Amino acid sequence: MVAGTSKTTRSKSASKSHRVSNAAASGDRRRLLVAMRNLIAEKLDEGSISSRDLASLTKRLADMSAEIEAIDKASNGHDPAMQALDTEDIRLDEHED
Repeated sequence: MVAGTSKTTRSKSASKSHRVSNAAASGDRRRLLVAMRNLIAEKLDEGSISSRDLASLTKRLADMSAEIEAIDKASNGHDPAMQALDTEDIRLDEHED
């Protein structure tokens, strides 16, 4: 039964690496960043990250999330709905006398 568990673990691990390698092969930077971010997040959740690697991977996870956000923001630059969401609100109750 332990051997079956080990095989399942290897299958899950292989599946995750295929997602990253497929994303890398696609040439799509955002897709690759998302795949790597998700892989690191899953490893952090599993607790399979060594103590010495935890800080650097946590920082890398934050960096990748910021880069994904920047890519999304740049690609939505021409979307009027996204521009409206980024527009600062003005107060309507201010009256000039």
